[in-house]
Amino acid sequence: MSKSREVIEKHLKTAQEHLAARTKLLADKKLDKKQTKRDVTFRKLQALVRKYANRLASLDKVQAVLADVAQRRAEREAAPKAPKEKKKRVAAPAPKAKGGGKKEKKA
Repeated sequence: MSKSREVIEKHLKTAQEHLAARTKLLADKKLDKKQTKRDVTFRKLQALVRKYANRLASLDKVQAVLADVAQRRAEREAAPKAPKEKKKRVAAPAPKAKGGGKKEKKA
């Protein structure tokens, strides 16, 4: 597990704790769901939780792609190598007649 993953998980955990505390505080004030959703601090904490959750999800996707690439590379290296076949050279076409590069004028 990389350090960045650990840091993101730590931030996510603290944001979730703060959101739970804010939700409890608003519930103690006897605010309904509509009023709770309008609370600025509550919305900011929800945004933080979403942000860190999305970062973890994208990190998981990247790690899955890297694992897939490593697996393909290992399979390719483990496969027996076929001997390379020499390509036959094709005779080069005859060079065109040189005309000096100037076009002749028609009379």
